[in-house]
Amino acid sequence: MKKILLAAGGNAGLLRCIPLFTALGEQHRYEVAFAGSAPAQAGAGVEDLPALFGVADAYVAVETGSGSAVRQTVSAMTHFDQLLAQERPDFMMIAGDNDLALSAALCASSHGVAYAALDAGLRTGDRNSAVERNRRMIDAVADVLFVSEHSGLYNLVNEGVDEERIFFTGNLAIDSLAAMMPGANSSEVLSRLGLEEKRYALVLLCDPFLHDSLEDLKVLEHAVRAVAERQQVLMLLDSEVEALLQQHEMLPAFTSLDSVQVIPRTGYSELLRLVKDALFVMTDSSLAQAESTVMKVPCLTMRTSTVSPVTVERGSNMLVGDGEDILLQRIGDALDGKLASRTKIPEKWDGASSQRVIEVLDRLLLPNTRS
Repeated sequence: MKKILLAAGGNAGLLRCIPLFTALGEQHRYEVAFAGSAPAQAGAGVEDLPALFGVADAYVAVETGSGSAVRQTVSAMTHFDQLLAQERPDFMMIAGDNDLALSAALCASSHGVAYAALDAGLRTGDRNSAVERNRRMIDAVADVLFVSEHSGLYNLVNEGVDEERIFFTGNLAIDSLAAMMPGANSSEVLSRLGLEEKRYALVLLCDPFLHDSLEDLKVLEHAVRAVAERQQVLMLLDSEVEALLQQHEMLPAFTSLDSVQVIPRTGYSELLRLVKDALFVMTDSSLAQAESTVMKVPCLTMRTSTVSPVTVERGSNMLVGDGEDILLQRIGDALDGKLASRTKIPEKWDGASSQRVIEVLDRLLLPNTRS
């Protein structure tokens, strides 16, 4: 029996690995080990995802400690080095783009263990971004590359990757979404917050670097005020963004508005319900771009690029940059319902990506086995 080690970097990696771990366990053709980011790294307001999905007993949390990114990477590499020596897997599968995911890839290469990169080929084109560099390095050494959208395939081919090693299997994170939606639909988060379906806008603020000046924060304030004049607004803040608002004494600019609620970011299940029932979403990161696309909820992303262009080309995502004029224009379109009909669910974003990945694994690792 072949042994596979799944390595998940951050919550993004977990949302891709967890459904695959569950599906592999149901096949009884593989022995599967599962490791990744420690739940404590997720931050306040975010669940322990392995526990939420019922796989915590099989999950090994990789502690990276504190200190610089280099120190944390070395700590993660040390842990993965020990884990590989202990588990001796025949194959690894790595998801995520943080330093822990990169550590797993480097250790796999050092131990001579072949690995697959999950959600491979995603690029923003910003080589100054640490996670962009991580994505490129993880993909460069991978033996097998699973892509979630056609842009991943095009990027990898342009980077010289042999097409025979690339497999278009869809977005594994949508498998997690499909598994969680029944529970999300029964959530009482709307009644708890006094919100009505399709009568509020959801503002997700996760990236403090996008709002690092008072001028940027004023643009955000004007945007939120424009929405609040016509609809309720729910703002979900990561702790670093909240600290930035407090530093610039801008938090009262939002909390003082009668139509605006400001709360810490919720857990994954409640976030899904809030996205599903929002009139539209406004975000400063990749958070909820895929989810809003599948749920056909308009999403305004305050950036000039996205790691997942299919959410713009076919989905509900719109890149509005960091300027005020276009942002206010698109807010007006969203409030008027002009964006609601433009979305289509991308190919193979159907909640069945795990099975397609396993079909490929069977051909590669178990060539004499017929599923």
